[in-house]
Amino acid sequence: MENEPAEEASVAEVSARLRHRLIARLRADGHLRSPRVERAMAAVPREVFTPAGTDVAEAYADRVLVLASDASGAPLSTISQPAIVALMLEQLDVRAGQRILEIGTGSGYNTALLAELTGPGGRVTSVEVDAALVPGAAARLAELAPGDGTPLDLRHGDGWLGVPDAAPYDRLHSTIGVDDLPPAWSGQLADGGLLVAPLWLRPGLELSAALRRDGPLLRSVSVTPCGFLQLRGPHAPASHTRVLGPDLAVVGDSLGARDAELIRTLIDTPGVDRGPCPEPADPRWWGLSLTDPRAVLFVGPRSGHAAWGIYEPGGREGAGLALAHDGRVIGHGDPLAADVLRHRLDDAPPIDPSRLTITAYPATHPMPAPPRHGHTWRITRHHHIYRVHWAPTA
Repeated sequence: MENEPAEEASVAEVSARLRHRLIARLRADGHLRSPRVERAMAAVPREVFTPAGTDVAEAYADRVLVLASDASGAPLSTISQPAIVALMLEQLDVRAGQRILEIGTGSGYNTALLAELTGPGGRVTSVEVDAALVPGAAARLAELAPGDGTPLDLRHGDGWLGVPDAAPYDRLHSTIGVDDLPPAWSGQLADGGLLVAPLWLRPGLELSAALRRDGPLLRSVSVTPCGFLQLRGPHAPASHTRVLGPDLAVVGDSLGARDAELIRTLIDTPGVDRGPCPEPADPRWWGLSLTDPRAVLFVGPRSGHAAWGIYEPGGREGAGLALAHDGRVIGHGDPLAADVLRHRLDDAPPIDPSRLTITAYPATHPMPAPPRHGHTWRITRHHHIYRVHWAPTA
């Protein structure tokens, strides 16, 4: 019994040392930029929120930890990688005393960080779709009392709907991805408030977007590439990923089950070399993906790290698929897809996604003329039309 306090002190010391080492690495890599976010991450012990049996060293590794999985082993809920946690909190720019809505409580780790940032004069409301996760998060947060006892309001519910009875909010932070921002989120955000959410735009292009409410519009103030699990529940978007086999999947916009069948058939047919094309490095691919809704991204061991291409379901000779590989266009099926891919890659601007700007217009809102300079794309969803703009550096 006499050894217990020493053992507890030792664990606390190890935790503090690992936490500060992680923070130093995040600062050196540019993920942490402000003293207040650094203080919040230093104050919250991440190991308190990790799954049972997680080693304390693993708790402070800069990687995702899985909280819950489905029957197939696919993750349903995670604790985000510390680097993206830090980046998104920097984007959110929380000030003391603000009212915050969090979409996706998960383990409660990010909730604790938000509490540290807003402090006892503010309030954090958090909603989680998985009822099984809420009691554990509530217990951990009650024991820790982050932010010197910042008021916390945890709810079980559909994050798409927000939490209207506690609105308006100065900040809204979603740790789950969407391809269309729910009208409830902007409607519950105070005018001038900031919303940060992972926004899926096109295959290979998901961005953590910080958007400021300007009347009925949302205008980005910063974006950064990210990758997140998508919203679950009755308002969840249709999956953009179609599994083609145990080791291959395709990502596209509006791919149905019939498209997946056609693509599976096409990819299993011998490819034909259709000629040269520019190597589709990520900057050029992002430009192509924004330009053409037929763009697809293949992921899995059969295609290496990734393969980019064009899927054309309605060519003159039937469906066609073209992939860019080692500076060549490889065609499957109708040759139209290969022609489209080659010309699109020739014309695609090399995009730096962190320099994109996004304006979300309600679907019924009139659209002004696009900027005269740079490149502008229009992405239409059910609730919003997204104007995405990129201007090259001088």
